[in-house]
Amino acid sequence: MTWYLGITTTRLIAPEPGAEKERGEFAVERQLRALGIDAHAPRKIDFKRVGKKRHAEPITSAYLPGYIFAEIPAALFTQAIGCRGLYPSLMAVGPKAVRKHVKPFLSMVDQEAAEAERIIASRDRAAMCQFQPGQALEILSGPFMDRIVSFTRMIEAAHDMHPMIEASVQMFGQVSKVRIDPLDVKGVA
Repeated sequence: MTWYLGITTTRLIAPEPGAEKERGEFAVERQLRALGIDAHAPRKIDFKRVGKKRHAEPITSAYLPGYIFAEIPAALFTQAIGCRGLYPSLMAVGPKAVRKHVKPFLSMVDQEAAEAERIIASRDRAAMCQFQPGQALEILSGPFMDRIVSFTRMIEAAHDMHPMIEASVQMFGQVSKVRIDPLDVKGVA
């Protein structure tokens, strides 16, 4: 069997007639697996706040948009390239490259996904935070508006209705801690 790198569509398609539409990489993966082919469309789970929600929510996306890895036996190659959403020109990946690059990458993606699933299952809101310690944040409103602060952690006190961001800011020649509503900050690129 040979490993291939395939190019897929990124738009929403149905993997089979009547099925619910899903992202192209995932639909192609589902079709290849239905044929009995070992296929991988690596998924990335990020925790992001969307809209006016105070808590970050898990969002699944493609790790490599528009690409899929598959180990296709010669007998199934013709059926594989007929999958909806997969471009018929596949690039063969040599055994050395598979061993050195593809399998370690897929293993790393699986570990990240397992950790994200653990966080989701435990409903650990602090771990779902979209900011990393030390990340620069811009304050959008309030008394510290337009100031840049450094994210420290998410805190949730019993008297608060929702979690707050704790950040450090340089004021009057010293570093001070401030508490900010998550809706009032955005990450600085």
